[in-house]
Amino acid sequence: QQQQQQQQQQQQQQQQQQQQQLELQAYYKRQEEERVRQQQQALLQRQQLEEARRRQQEEYIRKQQEDERRRLEQHSALAARKAIMLIRSATPENFDELRRQVEETLNQELPKCGSLADGIREDALQQIEAARAHVQAVKEQREKDEARRQEEERLRKEQLDASRRMLGELSGLVEKAEVCDGRLREALTPVFDGVVMGDEEAKRVEREVAAAAGDARTACNACVDFVLTNRSTLESTSPLMQSAPTEDLRKLIAEAKEDLVKLQQRTKGCLSRAMVGVLSAKAATDKAVKKARAFRRFEKRGALFRKYDADNDGALNGKEVTQYAKVEFGFSVSSDGLARIMSQVAHGSGGVPEAQFQALKLAVGIAREEEAAKERKRQAEAKRKLLEDKKAAITADAGKALDAMDDVDGELKKAEEEAKTLGAKELEGKSSTDIAKLIAHVKELVDSAGKELAAVRQQITDLSTDIDPELATFVKLEARKLEVKVEHFAPRMTQASLAVEAANELFKKQERAELEELRDKVTKLLRARMAEKHLSQDELLLSMDKDGDGAVNTGDFAHFLQECGGTGAESVKLEHLFSSLDVDEKGIIPKESLLRFVRTYYRVVQETVVSTERAIKESKTMRRLQADEVVEVLEGPLKDESVDISRIKGCAMADRATGWITVTGNAGSVFLQECTPIYKVAKETRLTASAEATSDSLRLLREGERLEVLEWDRKDESSGVSRLRVKAKSDGTTGWVTKANSEGVPFLSLA
Repeated sequence: QQQQQQQQQQQQQQQQQQQQQLELQAYYKRQEEERVRQQQQALLQRQQLEEARRRQQEEYIRKQQEDERRRLEQHSALAARKAIMLIRSATPENFDELRRQVEETLNQELPKCGSLADGIREDALQQIEAARAHVQAVKEQREKDEARRQEEERLRKEQLDASRRMLGELSGLVEKAEVCDGRLREALTPVFDGVVMGDEEAKRVEREVAAAAGDARTACNACVDFVLTNRSTLESTSPLMQSAPTEDLRKLIAEAKEDLVKLQQRTKGCLSRAMVGVLSAKAATDKAVKKARAFRRFEKRGALFRKYDADNDGALNGKEVTQYAKVEFGFSVSSDGLARIMSQVAHGSGGVPEAQFQALKLAVGIAREEEAAKERKRQAEAKRKLLEDKKAAITADAGKALDAMDDVDGELKKAEEEAKTLGAKELEGKSSTDIAKLIAHVKELVDSAGKELAAVRQQITDLSTDIDPELATFVKLEARKLEVKVEHFAPRMTQASLAVEAANELFKKQERAELEELRDKVTKLLRARMAEKHLSQDELLLSMDKDGDGAVNTGDFAHFLQECGGTGAESVKLEHLFSSLDVDEKGIIPKESLLRFVRTYYRVVQETVVSTERAIKESKTMRRLQADEVVEVLEGPLKDESVDISRIKGCAMADRATGWITVTGNAGSVFLQECTPIYKVAKETRLTASAEATSDSLRLLREGERLEVLEWDRKDESSGVSRLRVKAKSDGTTGWVTKANSEGVPFLSLA
């Protein structure tokens, strides 16, 4: 058995060796095949590389030849274009020579330009033609310039001749002015020579000087006007003259300007002498007139002295001085005053000589002023006492105003204490009737305090009425003191008034809430009555009209509610409800207002249809109802047993389409939900007076306000939008509002 195993192992080893030899032979064979394949591939690559190098060398040689050809063409083209460029700067003098050079260059270089030759030849022809046209235009321009130069020379000569002619005219005017100046100097001879003249003589000289000066000024003004009118010609300031081409012409223009300056200086001298002459004559005349007046005053003073010198002794005694003061000054001199005057002026000589008459006049004036000062002092003292009395009276009036302020303070404190009871917490749980009484009481206190405060203000105003101007500052100060105290009442009055207003708003809000609650009770009573008696809306109205007059008045309304079981509300609240329904204030409730109590509305929550019959199988669709449309219930809800759904007969408020509508489906789907005719403002819009969208605005409706619908959709023909007549819950304002604009943006949404 061991031998068999050894034999088997040997056989296996032999088989393994044979297998290894076969695998080794296959490996060497694959290596040899791979080597041969690589040699063949390397040979192929060398052949391809040599072929690529050959093609590259051929392409390189071809490009060099092509580049050399292009270089030669471009060199020739450049030489030709340089020659063409020269013709562009041609002038009439060298045009023919440059054209010849261009033609020679083109004959030499164009054959070498190859494909560029035609373009260069065409360009050369165009440039030659352009140069010829340019040379022709230059010749024509030179001819025009020469003609213009000759014309300018002619015009310059004409303007220079005109300047010389006008300088001659101006010289004549200046000579005339100098003649007038000579006559003025002759008239001024007495003034300049210092001749003593009387009053009349001085005036005569002044008149003669004024006349001569007037002539001189007129002549000088004529010279000035002449220069102003003809300045451009006289000064040769025109652009044509300023651009004079020759030195001789510029010299002539300069000489003309110098002559003009000299003539202007002569004119200025004449005008200055005329002005100085008039002033000198005026001064001399004034001096003579003053001297004559002084002499007349001296004569008058002597005559006045002699008038009161009754004894003609050349001096005024005490009696004569007293008479002089009484007549001339309206002043009676006292004995003390007379003694003082005589001691000051007469110097113990017993009389006032004529030489001291002016001093006497001054002394009497001083004595009179001293007496007047004493009188003014007495009057001032009397006025001071009067003002003191008036001040005392004003102070007393101010004291009364202060006392009145104490009364105002007391009244205001009462109002403030009572106003504390008007807070929201204090009013909580109280009926609207109690709140109204409390508000009226506090308002009465506030109004009373306001009236007393107004009376105080009037007292302060009266202090400043018909007062002495000298007491204005005192009165203003006293009044200001009072006003400062009065101003302290203003915030307190405002606070109390605000408390009343806030309570009033709270009262109105509570009153509206109670009214809404009462309306809900009445609605439930009326609907219960209709269900109990199986009444239609019209039958309900007939049952409410107890007296059969065709209208429901207060008595009918209250009696019917009592029959229905009553509301438990006070009669005052029922009257308030009745008044809110009596919109026309005729003592009756309109049918439309009563029907709003019993009408039931549904809103569309899921699209559905209006059909013609109650039974769905027999109905035809009238139209589709969109979400958020409102439907008024006319009959139902009633159940269609055949399909197990709830249906109503209703009227779509958007277009008044009437038919049968499904409320809930047999699978529980809800199509309609009961709602109230209340909208909420979704976006600020206007409440207007009438159904037209463009009618007058009543007020702005704020976002979130609640509106009760009084009349449903009415289409505005001008804008195409739907309009509702509504009543604002916040303040009861009634008007028309747009549901959505023409783009479909909603202003209202169902509450």
